[in-house]
Amino acid sequence: MTSNLRHFFNIMIIHACFNFVDLTIYRSNRDVNNNNDKPERENIFSFDLPSCLLGVIMSMLMLKDKIRASTVCKKWLEAAKSVRVVHKHQWFVSIPTFGNSINLFDPLERKKYTLNLPEKGVTDVAYSKDGWLLMRRSSFVEFFFFNPYSRELISLPDNELPYKAIAFSSAPTSETCTLVTLNRISEYIVAISTCYPGATEWITKKFHCYLAFGPNVHSNLVCVNDRFYCFTSRGVLFEFDPASRTLSHQAWDDVRFPEIHNNEWSYLPKELYLMEQKGELILMYTYGAEKPVVYKLVSSKWEEMSSTLDGLTIFASMYSSETRMDVLGMKNSVYFPKYGLRNNMQCVSYSYNDARYYPGLPERRLLCPVDSLWIDPPPFLK
Repeated sequence: MTSNLRHFFNIMIIHACFNFVDLTIYRSNRDVNNNNDKPERENIFSFDLPSCLLGVIMSMLMLKDKIRASTVCKKWLEAAKSVRVVHKHQWFVSIPTFGNSINLFDPLERKKYTLNLPEKGVTDVAYSKDGWLLMRRSSFVEFFFFNPYSRELISLPDNELPYKAIAFSSAPTSETCTLVTLNRISEYIVAISTCYPGATEWITKKFHCYLAFGPNVHSNLVCVNDRFYCFTSRGVLFEFDPASRTLSHQAWDDVRFPEIHNNEWSYLPKELYLMEQKGELILMYTYGAEKPVVYKLVSSKWEEMSSTLDGLTIFASMYSSETRMDVLGMKNSVYFPKYGLRNNMQCVSYSYNDARYYPGLPERRLLCPVDSLWIDPPPFLK
């Protein structure tokens, strides 16, 4: 079914439902006027819409229409409650180093869009958050924030120091935006640099750590409650407070990569992803085509999440990962960006409900390309 035809049927269904709403209100008022009794709305309809269809309809309604529809009957009220909080899913954005265009891919609708952005130039992407991209020009020292939808550009001072991970706390238009880079100098020394929009220079401080920052696998940086975190394959969580410029770290022995069950996958890379959900840290391990293992930090203890992820959706990428709750049609899954044949944009997902990858076992080397990450969908297409 084409998108236009599907949209047509959706509109027809919604209009039909509101005809029933009007009929209900009319009959209810008539019954009240004639009998002065409370109307029995549940018995007015000659048929019941399936709950799954009601949920889809409710998710498409504006707030005022959803409130109106929820007054029809108890079943419609429950359907309205079930979709009361529905979060928008993320889009896969691909940003080639050369050229003035970026590509967007909607993983739910499987549609690709291209934006021509003369401001882009020769750049690499470093991070994404709140609809903003952190970009780096070909000189590798010139950073800037860029919003691909509003085409707003915010410059930053040059940073000539190398880094292993980079992140920013919030949209650069906010007063609380802080930018942090982390670089491993040696096994027990890390350098952390900070900056913010409007600053004239980066401030760098070296820290001596009694727990080693290993040379191998580590996660991306993520900001939670005004602090920045990074997790290493040795089970060490580094926490940096930019306000006090202090670094702390803690180690755990009970979080580790899943065991490999197929020797053919043993050469494939191990990956760590760190992300935030409602102020809590979420950690995900992937190894080959094994099921991703997901933990949540609760009261200083990493707890493995249930086999269904409790309605969570994870959008994983090399630089930054995002989470959303109760995303219609995407719950209890992990999504990875991927290039298919002829560099076509695709996604690979792991469904915890079905305990399998879609569309099939992934080629891990092709997942999470370096020039791709996730971004909020365009406001003009929401």
